[in-house]
Amino acid sequence: MFPTNKKDFIKALNFGLLLYAILGAVSGTLMFASILFVNSPENELQREIGTLSIVAIFVYGSCVIALIIRSILKKRGWI
Repeated sequence: MFPTNKKDFIKALNFGLLLYAILGAVSGTLMFASILFVNSPENELQREIGTLSIVAIFVYGSCVIALIIRSILKKRGWI
C-alpha cells in the first residue's frame, strides 16, 4: 500500500533511495567477486574486461545517482 500523505511518501522515498544504493552496491560487489573467482582459473577474464567494465559502470553508477538524488533532495529540504 502506498503512503497517503506527503510526509510518509518523503520518508519512503528517502529510505528507498538509500536502500537501493546499499543493496545495489552489495549485490554488485558479490556478483563481480563471483565472476572473478569463477573465471580466474581459466584466465578468460582478459577477453571479458570490457563487458565487465560496462556492467560495473552501470551497477555502481546507478547507486551513485541514487545517492546524489537523495542528497539534492535533502539539501533542498524536500526530504
